Amino acid sequence: MKRILLYTIIITGLIFSMSACDDSILDKYPEDAMSDATFFTKAADFKTYVNGLYNNVLSNQNIVSSAENGTDNFLAEDPGSNEMQHSNSGAASETNGTWNNRYSYIRQVNYVLNSQDKLVELDDEAKQYIGEAYFIRAWHYFILLHDFGGVPYIDQVLGTESEELFKTRDSRDFVATKIIEDLDKAIDYLDWKNEGFATAPRINKQSALAFKTRVGLFEGSWEYYHGQKNTTFKVDGADGTNFLNAAVEAGEMLIAYQGTKIYKGRAGWEYYDLFNQQDYSGTKGVFLYKHMDYGLDVFGNHGAGGSSYGGGLTKSAVDNYLMADGKPESVSDVDYDYTQLANLIAARDPRMDQTLYSPARGNFADYAGQFIPVAPENQTKGPYQDITNSFTGRGGYKVFKGMRDHYVDKWGDNQDEIMIRYAEALLNYAEAKAMLGSITQTDIDKSVNVIRDRVGMTHLNMAEANAWSVTYSVAQGYDPAASNILNEIRRERRVELILENYRRTDLKRWAIYEDVVNGYKPVGAYYQEFEDFWNDDERVLAAGYAQSQLASLKLHLGQNVDVRGEYMNTLFKNADFTETGRGYYIDPNRDYLEAIPKKEIDFYEEKGGVTLEQNPGWF
Repeated sequence: MKRILLYTIIITGLIFSMSACDDSILDKYPEDAMSDATFFTKAADFKTYVNGLYNNVLSNQNIVSSAENGTDNFLAEDPGSNEMQHSNSGAASETNGTWNNRYSYIRQVNYVLNSQDKLVELDDEAKQYIGEAYFIRAWHYFILLHDFGGVPYIDQVLGTESEELFKTRDSRDFVATKIIEDLDKAIDYLDWKNEGFATAPRINKQSALAFKTRVGLFEGSWEYYHGQKNTTFKVDGADGTNFLNAAVEAGEMLIAYQGTKIYKGRAGWEYYDLFNQQDYSGTKGVFLYKHMDYGLDVFGNHGAGGSSYGGGLTKSAVDNYLMADGKPESVSDVDYDYTQLANLIAARDPRMDQTLYSPARGNFADYAGQFIPVAPENQTKGPYQDITNSFTGRGGYKVFKGMRDHYVDKWGDNQDEIMIRYAEALLNYAEAKAMLGSITQTDIDKSVNVIRDRVGMTHLNMAEANAWSVTYSVAQGYDPAASNILNEIRRERRVELILENYRRTDLKRWAIYEDVVNGYKPVGAYYQEFEDFWNDDERVLAAGYAQSQLASLKLHLGQNVDVRGEYMNTLFKNADFTETGRGYYIDPNRDYLEAIPKKEIDFYEEKGGVTLEQNPGWF
């Protein structure tokens, strides 16, 4: 099978001109060779061109990512930069790579979409590749919407004299509507995965439907919650209902086709196995992914998964998991010993045991030593996270999800990257229905409970959940004014998608970013259990460490580790995270969106006499 995503296809005469007489990224136009009237007349031409667009969509993102550092999910040795905005004056940067690159990519997609009229026949094969192009344009515009809000919407290839070259910003509602329109066209044209011309790993109908649920939920919830809270980022006259309905519509269509077909790994590894595969072409519920082939110089590096990316989960994230009986801890009858990590993990949702490394699994090196691309002296050999080694992580809750289970090379591996999967779409669907007030037990059974069935987790029962006497705190990411069932869907999302880089986006669209982040000072696992192990020479030697390593592995409060209460504080060397420190901080009137780059604003003003409006709080 050909792997079209392993390389960018470069064809003589099909090279995009990336230079221009002015600085604006919108002032780009193809070379004369690109307008050859004989090209784009048949399906094969569209396939050739679209192949070259894939790499700009399928970038390495690492399914388990420390990009969540700074949120209430991840704890590292250093604070997350996104949430450390105490000293940010609000001065916009001169340039922004996301802005520049996305408009460059959009221009490339516009070229192929503007060439459809050259086709001799719009057959099923041509529809597949044109559908992929519509998906790709939607993908790039969604990134712009996510980062900047409303942006100039361009769907034509612009020349130096084009009137739209200095187009002002369209509203975020308008941009989101155009994204949905592109996805609807993609859905109409694309084949299902591994059917027709949607051979893996090409973009397919499931990918477009799932992505539509993502876009619909994102914009719908943004408009609803920011409107309810009357924030700086609200959309006047909009409540998001139309976008939530779009998410539901796409979800219904996807569920009608996909049903309960979701990947399930080995017994005891049902969830874990999903994230460490070398080929997702036949994997149920993985719709869009980047295929890796180390031999062709296309690879990822998931070795850090075994060393916890220099950090681990927060206590907040761990506390969010339901007990094994499917209930929150405050109303559960499940007993456990919080001072024993293995006992704590065993008492909760089975996905915790496949997300964190439990001491019950034994010495870590016995399982994963051959897979981790670090020197033996830097590997964790015992059953507990090595707290003193910044490479192997801090905080005690050692990440296990996404860790490679094979070895190719010290610097890379063949582990594929998931971009869109079924479980996210099911959660998008369930949340949108709950927000609309139309969710039923049947909806939950075909969404949330399909996900839970993978690991044998107790089903979510709507009537029972709504009857729980539970306090939902906004500081934990919940909506105290909402129904229990909506909050439980939020909980399910945090558990199922943990460390897949959704959390910060969720906090923003729920308009509670500052409520969760400001003043937050994360802690990790219960400390004493780790001291009892690492300061016991006999236990450490028995785990496989050398006598010469004992001194460096010992824990010394206030020196190489510290606590807040009974729990580890890996950020103790930063004054903001001491008992009297300020914790994290974002500006609630600014940091929901990024700044429009100053260079673009100046260019619009100087060359076009047009004002490109800056985002709130930036100058």
